Amino acid sequence: NSKDKEAAYGYAESGMGKGYKLHAIADESQGFVAWTVREMNLCEWSVADELIAQPDSEGYLTGDGGYDSNRLYDLAREKSIQLIALRRYRKAKGLGHRPNSPHRLRALSLQETPMGRGLLARGNNIETMFAQLTNPGCGLSPLPNWVRSLFWVEMRVRGKMIIYNLWRQKANSNAA
Repeated sequence: NSKDKEAAYGYAESGMGKGYKLHAIADESQGFVAWTVREMNLCEWSVADELIAQPDSEGYLTGDGGYDSNRLYDLAREKSIQLIALRRYRKAKGLGHRPNSPHRLRALSLQETPMGRGLLARGNNIETMFAQLTNPGCGLSPLPNWVRSLFWVEMRVRGKMIIYNLWRQKANSNAA
């Protein structure tokens, strides 16, 4: 939306785009447990600290290479969460020259176990949840022209999240 003064240029799915991006933490059983909308020019790991602070439950949190940051591992541990993120530089032979968080080192060793590989494989489910959130006719789609400013984009996303969660509850009750 080129007339939105708050929107910013950043990486989109197929190149560069201008607008906003939904960042989220999802749980297979609860849906999206933490989310925020930010300008597209902010990278995922810079928004992740805000997301990691939101959930009240402890456990495991998986992410892609964009979340492989010592700072995020330490922040997650403060919330009794074990972050397991794919290595940012997968072909690297070592761990680099800087000190590594013990929580990152634990996560890297966990990735070598069947449990760690299973957690990372299940992490792909968030992509399915994003698809379910965007693909239905009532889901998130390109915003109408009148939705401008971060406030109104967040309000629209909040409404769509409510609809999505109601849809999930109905789908789960029909499956039971």
